[in-house]
Amino acid sequence: MATIGWIGLGHMGIPMSSNMLKAGYTVRGFDIDLLALRRAKAAGVQTVNSIRDAVSGAVAVFTMLPAGPDVEQVLTSHDGVFANAAPDTIVIDCSTIGVQYAKKIHNAARQVNVAFVESPVSGGTEGAAAGNLTFMLGGDDRYIDRAKELLDPMGEFMSHVGGAGAGQAAKVVNNLIMGVSVTINSEATFLAERLGLDLKNLYDIVLHSSGDNWSFRKWNPAPGVVPESPASHGYVAGFKTWLLAKDLHLAIEAGESVGVRLATAEAAHGLLRKHADTGGADLDCSSLILGLGKSAHLGELTGATRSAK
Repeated sequence: MATIGWIGLGHMGIPMSSNMLKAGYTVRGFDIDLLALRRAKAAGVQTVNSIRDAVSGAVAVFTMLPAGPDVEQVLTSHDGVFANAAPDTIVIDCSTIGVQYAKKIHNAARQVNVAFVESPVSGGTEGAAAGNLTFMLGGDDRYIDRAKELLDPMGEFMSHVGGAGAGQAAKVVNNLIMGVSVTINSEATFLAERLGLDLKNLYDIVLHSSGDNWSFRKWNPAPGVVPESPASHGYVAGFKTWLLAKDLHLAIEAGESVGVRLATAEAAHGLLRKHADTGGADLDCSSLILGLGKSAHLGELTGATRSAK
């Protein structure tokens, strides 16, 4: 089958590209992190030493990177993806970069006649591994069917939400909800523990009550309540605190651009930013509970978590 290039082989990039391998594609990958390259190679990716090498001969190029400046640099620099892509190559960015960066990159792609689709994802590392991510596509209608065919091995739901910037708009709104949920889950769990509630019992109650939400079920912040959650594994990141703070900042910026103040998002962003700035940046976002205070049940894990960082 055809070869695709993949730039960005982190927590999401490796499982996503692995599903492309399972679908029969040859994946040629690049990352500036040597450890990421070694892990990708072990997963079957043909690792290379430059963006040019990853793009050469590829029918499609995917990027999965931390933030807008990274994506802009990788795609639009003089030695980047757009400069090295063949005329019939489609470029699909799966990062979360915000509306304004997406529009800038669409404009740059049009100037050099490159097919570009923004396709931010939802579903976390669990969804990336299982191949059941949600994709929010923004871009020209003429590229969407081709993009959906390429994304199919990695996801179970795809929606073309509009033109340039629309995919990112949908993603920042979705992550606004998720980010506030993660924050309130930590506050509620911390309160419950201080009130003497059994946290596993609370989990069962919430799942059958009006407080139920996806991140409480999957990323419960209390160690041992959900065996697969980051909290039960020393808060090793599935979704780093600084990345969620970044996504909430993107939502706040988007709101400001249309005259909407997001007061709840501002409060959640402040808590996550403080936790990131005081040692929690690279821990899973559910580790916010550690930043709310130390207790007999939860605080004991703090030292072990820092040692594992």
